Amino acid sequence: MLLVLLIGIAAFFLVYWATSEADRVTAARQYYLLEQSQAETLRAVPHQQESTTVWDDAVEAAKAWDTGWLNNNLGAWMHDYYGYSDLYILDPRNVPVLVYRQKTGLESQLDPAIAATLAPMAERLRTRLRAGEVPDDAEFKTLGETAVELIDGYPSVISVKPIVSDTGRISQSAGSEFLHVAVLRLDERRYLHGLERKYLFDHLRFSYQQDATGSESSYALISSSGKNIGYFIWQPYQPGSTVLAYISPMLVVLCVGLVTIVFTFMTLMNRRESTQNATEAKMRHIVLHDSLTGLPNRTQFNQRVDNELAQLDPTREHRLALLFLDLNGFKQINDSYGHALGDKLIYEFGRRLTSLARPRDAVARIGSDEFTLMLTGIRTHEDVERVCRRLIELARMPYNIEGQQLFIGLSVGYVFAPDHGWDRDELLRKADVALYHAKMNGRNDFAGFDVEMDVLLRNRRRVETDLREALVSQDQFHVYYQPVYRAADGSLVGFEALLRWQHPARGWISPEFFIPVAEETGLIGELGQFVLQTACATAAQWASQSIAVNVSIIELQDADYVNNLAAILTKTGLPPGRLELEVTETAVVTDGNCQNNLKAIRQMGVRLALDDFGTGFSSLARLNQIDVDRIKIDKTFIRGFDRSDSDKAMVRAIVELARATNLSTIAEGVENACQVAFLRSIGCDSFQGYYYSPAVPADQVPALLDAANQPIITDVSAPDVPKETDASDAD
Repeated sequence: MLLVLLIGIAAFFLVYWATSEADRVTAARQYYLLEQSQAETLRAVPHQQESTTVWDDAVEAAKAWDTGWLNNNLGAWMHDYYGYSDLYILDPRNVPVLVYRQKTGLESQLDPAIAATLAPMAERLRTRLRAGEVPDDAEFKTLGETAVELIDGYPSVISVKPIVSDTGRISQSAGSEFLHVAVLRLDERRYLHGLERKYLFDHLRFSYQQDATGSESSYALISSSGKNIGYFIWQPYQPGSTVLAYISPMLVVLCVGLVTIVFTFMTLMNRRESTQNATEAKMRHIVLHDSLTGLPNRTQFNQRVDNELAQLDPTREHRLALLFLDLNGFKQINDSYGHALGDKLIYEFGRRLTSLARPRDAVARIGSDEFTLMLTGIRTHEDVERVCRRLIELARMPYNIEGQQLFIGLSVGYVFAPDHGWDRDELLRKADVALYHAKMNGRNDFAGFDVEMDVLLRNRRRVETDLREALVSQDQFHVYYQPVYRAADGSLVGFEALLRWQHPARGWISPEFFIPVAEETGLIGELGQFVLQTACATAAQWASQSIAVNVSIIELQDADYVNNLAAILTKTGLPPGRLELEVTETAVVTDGNCQNNLKAIRQMGVRLALDDFGTGFSSLARLNQIDVDRIKIDKTFIRGFDRSDSDKAMVRAIVELARATNLSTIAEGVENACQVAFLRSIGCDSFQGYYYSPAVPADQVPALLDAANQPIITDVSAPDVPKETDASDAD
């Protein structure tokens, strides 16, 4: 009996020691994780700074003391995006150019206490820059100074980085660069919450005193000068204590069953280990995956790309392709149907994207409506472009979600490795530039990176300047007219007014290039008034044909738009019934001035057409809720007749539903007899496109009107303007 009691006591103390040791090991591990998190923060802050400090635009803005631009890109934006409390920009004499503080916003000068901390750091960095030092870590592009100190009484990480050129085209004397200073408070709730979420700490807090109570653990925060400036305190995870509390009663009751107790103990220990492994696996999954779609996130995608680039052999034929994907019209779906439905659409698109990828490829979601795709074993650009076409076709297929039939588009930009470089960050930047170029081409398109794309971005800024100058004289703008023919008898029933810009030095500039610039800069209102005035005056001279004019949503948000429209109709004498305004789906469903103006336009007797139907967030089920006279079927569906039966099915569905809701239809971009035959067979009401006639200047319209009695017009000589697709029919 005594022996059993001794064995039971020994077993109890053995269990107690084991559980205490488990608690100690777990606590030590959490201490190590917190220590590693501080080291990671010291690397993350300067790395995040380099996303904006290694940039030509930042150098030019700093030299110009453009505090507005600097605040938007290196000040308030970095506070909102990364959570920095204070951000400063110092000129070569360490005079503050920008002072942004979380508590007060923009200030005119540095606080003396903060300046005392920054001055030696800035001087050390300038000395190292003048000495020609290079970063020890290959992940960093520039030198920097990082420290942990009390800033304004708060524990903070301070990082100082030079603002330098990313292209090397802007030369600066070493040590005389503008400096960017970022201050991250370590006691902020946002920062502590991030550590809790990432490393599963419980009740993590910061205290200037060692006031840990009970079983709380603490980690001393030591400044760069060697001073203790506070403590991170948290409630440690204690799996051993939990186990001990659970099995102690059993040990007391079953002390005689030593074998059973040992077996139970081993089982519990194994369960604890399994739980811990499962928790670690869950943590790894959370860190490396998107919570909505379950796809890899940016971090895991970057790791996959780095691994593939390391294994890439430049002597072999196989290449690596990186694709940037952006959903067109997703914001409108979120605004119209709510985020819950938008999340389901994102999940469905992610599922489609995954189904197209091969096992060695990598798919990731990196933003709200942004995805990336890595293709391995690619030989030629044609291989990538086939995948791009398939992706766009896959994205355009209808999404049936909660009884709603939704449509979105997709733009894709891609790069090749090693053709476009070996550096992952540079490859991703170039893919992003290619994506931007694809979206400029009218969306629902793809583009491979080309060095000329960087030039195009600079040209875009030139266009804005030229556009403002052209609006002053208006002699560079011309309104062209593309005829619209009735499907039943081929008669000419109207025209669409299309804006053309003939630059005195650069020649004809595509509307696809300058219209987005006009919308972004607010110049679209003046352009729209010019087109409307000119088109109405020209159409008033015709016998009975109608005139269609595109209207931007930006114009419809102007409270005076209807008054201006009425004044133009009165001045030109054009009957309201002969004018048709083409609006986008976004404008039709946008509340406020848009809705008020559209209702007033209808009351005036002016007709409304829904332009480019099917390319945005269209829902066929909502057609009967839209107050328009007819819909224009987008040319991308018409072009797809030769490639995919799905486009024919889509157009057929649109025509049938339009007929059921008493809406007429017009197909734009008709370019061959096969398209005409199919559209006529399904009951499309009207056609326009190059098969009938390109857009012509006003002085060639009488010739078209004289030939209006001919049933089909198949050949009209084009004016001296480069042939464009109907995507140029912007107002």
